[in-house]
Amino acid sequence: MKRRLIKCGIDRKMTTALLLLMMLMTVAIAVISYFSIINIYYTQYTVKAQDLVRMLANQVDGDWLERFSQDYVKDETYYEVKDNLDHIKSDFTGVQYLYIYKPGETSMTYLVEGQKEGDDPDQMASPGDSYNYGESDYEYLVPDIRAQKASDQVIVGDDAGYGIPIMAWAPVFNSKGEMVAMVEADYIAENIGPAINATILKIVAVQVVCIFFVVLLMIIVIRGLIARPLNKLTNIVDSYKQGEKIDSKIDSLVKKMSKFGGDDEISSLSLSFKEMTVRIEQYIKDITAVTAEKERISAELNVATQIQADMLPRIFPPFPDKHEFELYATMDPAKEVGGDFYDFFMIDDDHLGLVMADVSGKGVPAALFMVIAKTLIKNRSLTGDFTSPKDVLADVNNMLCEGNEAELFVTVWFGVLTISTGDIVFASAGHEYPAFYRLDQGYVLEKDKHGPPLATMEGLRFRDNETSLKPGETLFLYTDGVTEATDSSQTLFGEDRMLKALSEFEKEDTQNLLKGVRVKIDEFVGDAPQFDDITMLAIRYLG
Repeated sequence: MKRRLIKCGIDRKMTTALLLLMMLMTVAIAVISYFSIINIYYTQYTVKAQDLVRMLANQVDGDWLERFSQDYVKDETYYEVKDNLDHIKSDFTGVQYLYIYKPGETSMTYLVEGQKEGDDPDQMASPGDSYNYGESDYEYLVPDIRAQKASDQVIVGDDAGYGIPIMAWAPVFNSKGEMVAMVEADYIAENIGPAINATILKIVAVQVVCIFFVVLLMIIVIRGLIARPLNKLTNIVDSYKQGEKIDSKIDSLVKKMSKFGGDDEISSLSLSFKEMTVRIEQYIKDITAVTAEKERISAELNVATQIQADMLPRIFPPFPDKHEFELYATMDPAKEVGGDFYDFFMIDDDHLGLVMADVSGKGVPAALFMVIAKTLIKNRSLTGDFTSPKDVLADVNNMLCEGNEAELFVTVWFGVLTISTGDIVFASAGHEYPAFYRLDQGYVLEKDKHGPPLATMEGLRFRDNETSLKPGETLFLYTDGVTEATDSSQTLFGEDRMLKALSEFEKEDTQNLLKGVRVKIDEFVGDAPQFDDITMLAIRYLG
């Protein structure tokens, strides 16, 4: 009795599922047909509208529109343009609105609007009338205005009682190549419902008949070849859940099924289930041990992340009593921990040490090497007699080479700012070129003599470079995670985009400067994953 109930339940479920599948397929075909036909219809109207506005944009005198938008004096040219719009609106079937306007940041100012017989004069815009952008304008129109380009997609508006508007626009340029106005046309797509519905009804009727016979045949076949064997296998699984031995039952099922066509997928499933029961207990033991280990490692990585973050100076402003400069820095690791680091510290009352570095590799090994390198650079600078950046790098290089069996290395930019004068002495161990904001040039890369990265071999020598910051000038340090940030098409962010981003935020304070650059990087990268640590430091000399 139990088997019969289970069997009937499976039959009903399979029959119901197949009928639902038939209904879903019918609905899907109807929906796909509807939107395909709608898209074809709208596309035809869009092409007409786009051709019209682009033709008018090329015909209208942009220089005259620029003058007219300032005084709205209706001269002979105005009436020629308006007559042209009036004729087009009257002669072209479906043109509901046709007008030229001057776009602004939040609104448009009407310049010329076409009118045909039967239009309500009170509904016509006069030169100088203003209209605030709506929600849909910010989605479609405003981006094209900012990009100074014509519409290039199907833009469908809401039905206001006279049909569905299909909109298109194109910019008008003056002789200097400056956009001075936009031409817009609204076509009305009328009476498309009955034609589309009739077409869809025919398609659906044919598909329903075909699908019905296919589903009926599937129900008959599935009941005989799948439902009954599955009922028996289900009973065996229930027995296993209750702790019974199932080897003999599975062997009996496979033997019985072999009489009706030999081995098939259900026989293979039965034997696989038999093997699975042997492995499942061992798997449970293994997964329990792996989960515990993974949780332990995750907890330790979280602690390591916090420890690394705490090692970098994060309190800003770092020296509240120093008003001669403004300083900010950030580090965003690609993994839980990273190999990039920055540092800054007072060597004495008039000298500030600045460090930007990038350890080869990523993850825990790079993070450990980063801790050692950061500690050695700072300790060497603050203990004993400080000589120059090149000597610090030379000594740290020799210390890092000792026991470096992992063959890691680190690129370093280390400079010392004389606070009272703005002079900078720095040395570079294979690091990225610094970017300077110069009052007379903006942001530029100033290339210096590089030494090799630290920890490559003992006895390396480095060279000191000298420069200076005038009051109001800025030094920007970074790692290759900035310039080598990659989008989904494997394009690098690059130095040019970095300098452009810096220039956009050059008047901001150093904190907002770095935030602005990071925003530009994120916008460029999009959904692509971050492959490298992104570290930046900016110091503005105030004098």
